[in-house]
Amino acid sequence: MPDQEGLLSPATGIWRMLDPVASSFLRRTRLPQKASHLMLNLQLKLSALYGADMTPAHAERYLRKMTSAFLLGLTGAVLLGAASGSWGESLGGGLFAALLAPVLLYRQLDREIKRKKRSMIMDLPEFLNKLTLLVNAGETVQRALLRCTAAGSKESPLYRELQQMANELTNNISLKRAMEDFSRRCAVQEVSQFTTTLLLNYKRGGKEFVTALRELSRSLWERRKALTKTMGEEASSKLVFPMVVIFLIVTVIVASPAVLLMNH
Repeated sequence: MPDQEGLLSPATGIWRMLDPVASSFLRRTRLPQKASHLMLNLQLKLSALYGADMTPAHAERYLRKMTSAFLLGLTGAVLLGAASGSWGESLGGGLFAALLAPVLLYRQLDREIKRKKRSMIMDLPEFLNKLTLLVNAGETVQRALLRCTAAGSKESPLYRELQQMANELTNNISLKRAMEDFSRRCAVQEVSQFTTTLLLNYKRGGKEFVTALRELSRSLWERRKALTKTMGEEASSKLVFPMVVIFLIVTVIVASPAVLLMNH
């Protein structure tokens, strides 16, 4: 999961200098008010990344960052045109880059959400295994949840949400409400399946509860294996283009002496 300040704040250097300009531009054009659908989408995406406490002000901060990227591209085009003297080509290419930059920043949110959800799916089976072992050893469900959460990595999106749930349990919020809030914050089908199974079976206790957890664990491990396979295929497909480029470069290097000899 990305750092909140790193994703919402403008980058250092010239981007920070452009942030007040972007703020003034948005205020004059009233873009946040006119593009209400875009603002809502930004807020929803930020909420999926950082939790439900994301407000329209956070969405506007990210819109300012997108606007700064647009202004940066436009400024670069003007400077390049002034330096080269070819205004037409420079402005055309710069305008394309300026329009592309905010789109890439918008798409970055989707990539971060996808990365967060995948991380949760990868971590959940291991967490469930630990929970099953503790419950099978005689630990209560709530204490087992707290112990498994405390042993997790703070860098994991899943364990960060679990830690918030653990804080709620420590503050005497009911297990049912804490688990439901946890499921809503994660917004991942596998997590919802986990919380539903736990809430339906934890009052029974004993072998029935452990059996339900083991069945769920098998299902989640299969989901993790499928996700790992998908990620491997995606990584392989990303290597195709660099391999083609390397092949073309090698072909040119090998064929160049022969072509030069033929010309002589």
